Amino acid sequence: MKKKKTLLAILSCAAALLVTGCGKSVSKSDLNSVKAPDESSSKVETTTTSSQKEDEKPKEDKIPDIPDQTIIGSGMTYTKFSSTKEAEDGKLSGGAKVAATRKDYHGKGYVTGIKTKDQWSVEFDLPQSQYYHVGIVLASDEAKKNGIVCDGKKLSDFTTTGNGQFEIITVLNCYIEQGKHTVTIEIPDEKLDIDYCFMTASEDIAKLDLTLKDPALSNKNSDDNAKALYNYICSVYGKSVLLAQHDTVSATLESDMMYKTTGKHPAIRFGDLMNITDKDSAEIMQKELSCAEKYAEQGGIVAYMWHWNAPSDKSSCYIAETDFDLAKAVTEENIAQKSIEELEKLAADKKISPQCLALIKDMDTAAQTLASLRDKGIPVIWRPLHEASNGYFWWGKDAKSYKWLWKLMYTRYTAYHKLNNLIWVWSAQSDQWYVGNDMCDMLSVDIYTENDEDSAVANLVYLQRISRNKPAAITECGNFPSIQNIADRKAYWSFIGQWGANYVLKTDGTLSQEHNTEKALQLMYNNNLTITREKLPLPAKMKEDLQKQEQLAKEKAEKEKAEKEKKEKEKASSSSSKAE
Repeated sequence: MKKKKTLLAILSCAAALLVTGCGKSVSKSDLNSVKAPDESSSKVETTTTSSQKEDEKPKEDKIPDIPDQTIIGSGMTYTKFSSTKEAEDGKLSGGAKVAATRKDYHGKGYVTGIKTKDQWSVEFDLPQSQYYHVGIVLASDEAKKNGIVCDGKKLSDFTTTGNGQFEIITVLNCYIEQGKHTVTIEIPDEKLDIDYCFMTASEDIAKLDLTLKDPALSNKNSDDNAKALYNYICSVYGKSVLLAQHDTVSATLESDMMYKTTGKHPAIRFGDLMNITDKDSAEIMQKELSCAEKYAEQGGIVAYMWHWNAPSDKSSCYIAETDFDLAKAVTEENIAQKSIEELEKLAADKKISPQCLALIKDMDTAAQTLASLRDKGIPVIWRPLHEASNGYFWWGKDAKSYKWLWKLMYTRYTAYHKLNNLIWVWSAQSDQWYVGNDMCDMLSVDIYTENDEDSAVANLVYLQRISRNKPAAITECGNFPSIQNIADRKAYWSFIGQWGANYVLKTDGTLSQEHNTEKALQLMYNNNLTITREKLPLPAKMKEDLQKQEQLAKEKAEKEKAEKEKKEKEKASSSSSKAE
């Protein structure tokens, strides 16, 4: 079977946060370059060697018994610091020179004519190892892609507006060690003029607070199973991290490997509905559904994503491999709760497009699987239309069409199909693509780096800026962050999902240590801060805790109401006495 998907490594640095004026700021990309996963097969076939008889029982793996290690975070300190370096005071060579013809420059002028990246740089002497915002002010007459570089490593890409005016590009929350550091640009452009550069110490990480205030599911009709699970997820958020694992479709190969390696199971098993609209894959999807049901029976949490093959041609989920155009499906017709018969009539009357009808038929097919889980009392962490902002999937052509599709799916699934067992995870990864607080329950990013164990806390801060009162997760990663880094930065993600296939398994079915070493996995699964399936409370306990919390909230509300009425009576009595 071919690879499930080509995973694009999207960091929060790739999603621009617009600030006042003409400036931009982007969240911190770690100092390593981004690496996309390779194209190798995602399914590991079990084979019988020539020396092994067909009826010979496979040798049982010895499951390790590893005690939990206690991880204590050191915390992040903050020292106030801010420094600005004029571009013309930096190191210039070659064609780089000082000019003063553009308007509104700062200082004596700006630097122009940079032809290679080593022709200009500025140096900062930082007082402490901590998080910094790194900014550069520049201007160009054409929109150009470039990158901010520190000590030879890219912090982030950016694209200029090309309007000829100076603009601010800021990379947020970069962890930089104490001492001297040089800043330059990665892809020089002779027409790119640089005015000045700055570094400012960031308080964001030191002040990070993941407390949620009365979180609730966006779907007001959510069933008790979904409510209880969400209540549990929110109750441990900011204190612990749930561990998740993406499994090969119709199997638990990767989750099983985690157990064989660490002695513990992932708390969350991620499946994929990628074959759901393929008529020849009914047996595969039934096996996949059985895997999910069994994992729930064993005390685990069920999660699903969907590599949705284009509705019309079913050829691929990738925008470059299909002619399906989402924009042609968009309609102003109120279609979310109409039957297929009604929609077919609308299509026949050309009030909606064939693309629109095909979309909904696919949605309804997937809904049947999710409904079967609902009917068995199984709540589902549901992550549709992922990584939209990177433009690799057909649902990521443009933000407007994407938001229309999300709203259509959300409304049809919650109001028409009554899928009240879903916890909706938004992972488009750019604030420009956010669907709103009323149509999702969690926010997430996918992070693929070059075996970097950074906590990715800057990405967490970025998601908090989009929505403060929803749990944030890493839905996919190439390798787990270091649990010590997570503790030190207080980056207690709701859950972290390890990607499967060759990220976990070799082609012979043994553990691949290319991305996570055996030792690192064992520590990640056996400590006081991460939650495995073995540590999850039973669904009944989750419901009991929810009922207790709801009762306390009710009592609190009644008490506040009584106190308010008492004060109003006393105020009325006082006013009456004064009148007499």
